[in-house]
Amino acid sequence: MSPHKRTRKSINSPPSGSQTSVNITQRSSSRGSPTSIDGASKIRKIGRRVVRRRNESGQRGPGRISPRVTIGALPDSVLLDIFDFYREAEIRMLEPWPWPWNRLVHVCQRWRYVVFASPLCLDLCLRCTSKTPVRETLDVWPPLPIEILFDHQHPYDVDNIIATLEHRDRVRKIWIFDLTSSLLERLATVMQEPFPALTVLQLSTGETAPALPDMFLGGSAPCLQTLALGGIPFPGLPRLLLSASNLSRLYLQGIPHTGHISPEAMVTCLSALTRLTDLSIGFKPPASRPDRRDRRPPPLTRVILPALIELWFRGVSEYLEDFVARIDAPRLHSLRISFFHQVIFDIQQLPYFIGHAGILRSSSHAEVIFADNHVEINLDPPKGTDPPKELKLGIYCRAIDWQVWSMAQICNQFSFFPSIVEQLDIQVGYPDLKTTWQVDMEDTQWLELFRPFTAVRTLRIHRELQSLIVPALQELTRERATEVLPALDSLYLEKYEPSGSDQKAIEPFIAARQHSDHPVAVHLWVKSEPK
Repeated sequence: MSPHKRTRKSINSPPSGSQTSVNITQRSSSRGSPTSIDGASKIRKIGRRVVRRRNESGQRGPGRISPRVTIGALPDSVLLDIFDFYREAEIRMLEPWPWPWNRLVHVCQRWRYVVFASPLCLDLCLRCTSKTPVRETLDVWPPLPIEILFDHQHPYDVDNIIATLEHRDRVRKIWIFDLTSSLLERLATVMQEPFPALTVLQLSTGETAPALPDMFLGGSAPCLQTLALGGIPFPGLPRLLLSASNLSRLYLQGIPHTGHISPEAMVTCLSALTRLTDLSIGFKPPASRPDRRDRRPPPLTRVILPALIELWFRGVSEYLEDFVARIDAPRLHSLRISFFHQVIFDIQQLPYFIGHAGILRSSSHAEVIFADNHVEINLDPPKGTDPPKELKLGIYCRAIDWQVWSMAQICNQFSFFPSIVEQLDIQVGYPDLKTTWQVDMEDTQWLELFRPFTAVRTLRIHRELQSLIVPALQELTRERATEVLPALDSLYLEKYEPSGSDQKAIEPFIAARQHSDHPVAVHLWVKSEPK
């Protein structure tokens, strides 16, 4: 059953159990359209299922319904249950699109009455798109909530959008993507009044966008649940968020320099969002890095985000350091970070934040993935973890030597997860890009990457990286044999022939480990699925 409250407004509904009208009520024709007939067919099937379930639940006497009864003889309450069941089934398939309730109101007059008598229970709304003749459509239907969707797939009709926004008391959801700067400017002007029913707002642009005014949405959004801005500066965001006590999802992506909000200001406004579950903060690549001398010491107390489950970040490490030094997220399950390239990474607060959140206290498997312009480390949760937890930490840079150097810095500043990882996979994101890795780099860089993984027993290496990593392992001879990867006992190579050149290349390392009483067995890495 629907969680929505059963609220019915009287619209002269016919008596319960009255016969279904033969006439089809719709504007274009007196005959049912294919979509309405399809909807009616589904409803009849669901109706038979509902009747069977009601009878099997043990009802007797007047409450029991004959399995041979036609759908037209069902009481309005049962018919409403059937419509609600149909709604939930359609939502699971169509989300985030609205369910096609208009199919039902085009079947017959009685169905139309039942549907419109329960707009809250059935979650009725009007979806306006580029193809919707807004002024004519809104005059035909009852004053239902409005959802607005415009994207690049259809030419924008600016007047259509403006006409829809004039009904600000009814606008519930807004999705407008790939905005031009001129259209965004017009929208910002029109939307400086409150939209009291607005629950979802998603706006994005690929152009250099003007900043949204401080009085956007009237500076208040008490019903807002989801806010997503892509490439749009909004200096007045902190003020708006302080009023959005129902906000559960906040996505700020491609934040331009003109929309920069300091970590202190961001945390202050997030402190009022006790229902926030998803948070995404992503910046455009910086023209300059912040001055380390301007960074303030972390506060003595942290702001608790009690409901936060997922956190995504893309930007400079200094910003994230200042941000996580001010928050605590005891329910955090997913953390995905992408740093912009820099020479030195100084992350003292991030390890504490991750460790305190307890995201990966017992993860035993990690993989480092090298791609053309990005390197990342992923830590997998133990099997059976519910809810599943994840940590993905990446760095944007191209050259393989910089990727190894940067990732080594990150891993060596974490004291907990490298020491619990027992299986480490060195992967390639895009194998066809291997030519970009033929560079002259020092073997010690790979050893520095492996150094913090003191508990690794299994190391697996992608074929495209063997020629770079195996020579580094050859450095670990004699007294240095167990200096790096001391617990290693299994080495898997994706390209390995026991009697070939691969065996000869790895022999010095294997011999040194054997001599130190820490033997390592070499195996062929056969992947079940390509990574």
